[in-house]
Amino acid sequence: MTDPRIEAAVDAVIKARGWRDCHWGDGAIGGFDYSTDNKKRHVIRDHEAEAREGKTVILFETDDYEEYEREYRRACIRREISAAIEAADAAAWRPIESAPRDRTYVDLWVINSDGEGRRITDAYYGPIPHTCGEYGQYCDSCPDEGDFWVDGIFGHQIYGDITHWQPLPAPPKDEVKE
Repeated sequence: MTDPRIEAAVDAVIKARGWRDCHWGDGAIGGFDYSTDNKKRHVIRDHEAEAREGKTVILFETDDYEEYEREYRRACIRREISAAIEAADAAAWRPIESAPRDRTYVDLWVINSDGEGRRITDAYYGPIPHTCGEYGQYCDSCPDEGDFWVDGIFGHQIYGDITHWQPLPAPPKDEVKE
């Protein structure tokens, strides 16, 4: 099965490329030559942002044509990559019904009683940790037995409407031991 983040990223790039025109290239990113006899001026504008904001949005301006060409290509690619990352981040959230229930640490999306959503990091499904050693005989603070969604940092049961989960992010590259 393909990772849903990859599929969402591919779809976002296809949508971002939907602005393209066979004659003008990426129609969302426009390149213009506003040069005069006295001064060279090459400008890169974001037409998609202009349509959204109702004003001119200049991404880059230079008098060097080679720099303009390089930055135009970079602006088009940057737009596609940004769309792909945003879509991949959103697709990383999966329905809670598909979450692992084997004490694997995950991130959760929880809606509280006020209807506000928030992310809880490092949660797992399992027993609530308790270290008194008495477990019900003399302890009045022992948690209920059974498995629950638990905040792995503080060891408390998570309350609220848990709607989605996602795997923990990969560690930084310099932390990965090979």
